[in-house]
Amino acid sequence: MCASSPRNRGGFPLLSPRLSALARRLAATVAVLVLAAAFVSGSTALSPSKATPVVTSFPVHAELTPSDPFFFDQWGLKSIGVPSAWDVTLGDKSVIVAVVDTGVWWTQPDIQANMWTNSADGTHGYDFVDSDTNPMDIDPSGTYHGTGVAGVIGAITDNAVEIAGTAQVSIMAVRALGSNGQGSSTDTAQAIIWAADHGAKVINLSLGTNETPPVEGALIVAAAGNAGVGTLDYPARLPEVVSVAAIDESGRRASFSNYGPGLDLSAPGSRIVTLSGGNNQPNNVHYLQGTSFSAPFVSGIAGLLLSAEPGLTNVQLWNILNMTAVQPVGSGYNTNYGWGVVNARNAIAALNQPLISVDSYPTSVSSSSTFGVTWSILGPAGMAVSDTHLIWGTSSGALGNATAAQSGQTRQSYTAGGLALPSGAGLFYFKVVATVNGTAFSSREYTVTASSVPDFLYVLYQLLASNLLYLALFILVLAGVVAFIPQRRAARARRAVARPQMLYPPSYYVQAAQPSQPPPVAYPAQTVTPRIEPQIAGPPTPTQTPTVVQPVAPATIAQPTAARKRCPSCGTMVNADNMFCFFCGNRFR
Repeated sequence: MCASSPRNRGGFPLLSPRLSALARRLAATVAVLVLAAAFVSGSTALSPSKATPVVTSFPVHAELTPSDPFFFDQWGLKSIGVPSAWDVTLGDKSVIVAVVDTGVWWTQPDIQANMWTNSADGTHGYDFVDSDTNPMDIDPSGTYHGTGVAGVIGAITDNAVEIAGTAQVSIMAVRALGSNGQGSSTDTAQAIIWAADHGAKVINLSLGTNETPPVEGALIVAAAGNAGVGTLDYPARLPEVVSVAAIDESGRRASFSNYGPGLDLSAPGSRIVTLSGGNNQPNNVHYLQGTSFSAPFVSGIAGLLLSAEPGLTNVQLWNILNMTAVQPVGSGYNTNYGWGVVNARNAIAALNQPLISVDSYPTSVSSSSTFGVTWSILGPAGMAVSDTHLIWGTSSGALGNATAAQSGQTRQSYTAGGLALPSGAGLFYFKVVATVNGTAFSSREYTVTASSVPDFLYVLYQLLASNLLYLALFILVLAGVVAFIPQRRAARARRAVARPQMLYPPSYYVQAAQPSQPPPVAYPAQTVTPRIEPQIAGPPTPTQTPTVVQPVAPATIAQPTAARKRCPSCGTMVNADNMFCFFCGNRFR
């Protein structure tokens, strides 16, 4: 396939041979001892206490310890607080998470009951590779990439079989990749649209493609890539996609994981035990690693959030995940971990106390335009918001200006309009603050930059952007204008520099008449009498007839007429003193 073809993001097996049940148990016992030391050494980096303090009235219970036999080795779930989140909700089957991948071995005993079922025909998804309704994960290599991704998200928890999934949601299988992990961008784009159209609220893309269409009503989560470089792969690089890098068991970025600008979150991605396909036997699991298996942790936690609060928008989901992540190094944002390692406990806890979600703001505006910011205050419904407003400034950390105070309740939307960049400013920084039940809350700092696009074009674009048809027409017209202006300028420049060329030799053109001379005098014809020359004596000569000279007529001289010349451009004859050709407009030298 070509370089732009989608491919899986690192589903390479670490333990491909099938172990016997006895060997698995023995390996598990050894692994427990090893993991105990690893968790002690990595506890500081993975502790939820380093996240944004969001827990106030969060109910605390003993963490659920599921009966799944391989749960003891699911270090990823434990490191990101999933068992604590289970005390609030295990998930809701009404929440649909689509796995756009190599398919799912949907008859696997540890996931079959959690497969989404199409009410129209009883199928569990769609296969865009073979164009049928059976998205089975067929993989002779034994990786079963899509099945492994689906297992991390939604394997059946606490059923004494194999592993525990992150969330008990409905898994929609949408096959866009072949068994070799490759496929076409067209199939992937169609798969994403199909999933959204059939009710998916979260779409997991543990693959790479340069063609990810925006869809309404679905949060798209994608793997960052496994080249270990400081640039995200597509589609994770796109601003409308939640990008996920991988950490290892130490809590630090995995060596194989991509990172860089635009990264949103990190999640476990090394030595992940998950479901395998190919048969329906007990303990059909294996270990995989890659950012392919980091993304499904984020997708699963998004499913938990939607299970607890179905009314969350995609932006609110994204904000909660980012604001409650645990930053292993420092605080705030960095390109190694994004906003930090995703944390299920903190994310679920955020629903139980006020949390400011900035839902809409422009990242770039023209220097003379006005704009608005919209936000909501999440948390338990009906809490009194005595004051909420925007504070802003042109320097980070120095936000000395404020908008008018507003009041209301939690779960309401608020807007501050009429904002503008101060004259000469290139950046606009702002935060949202609120007082809820007497306690002050604040969002993180956001930035709006000044656009380099001319004001009139920017305003026109904003007016047309709400209608894609008008916007497309505007772009076509603008492209035509941009292409036409240089052509006109070039033609004008050529006319200014070029001189009329001689189309004919100089002898062709009519020359001006010379000044008139006096006519010559006409003389009358004269008769010439032959003169007899003396002859030498000799024989007589023949008699000759005298030659008579005829009278000469006076010469006729051409009278002067108006001088004319021929236009070298079109050939029209014009007066010699004309400055330009009256027919074609050509200027004479």
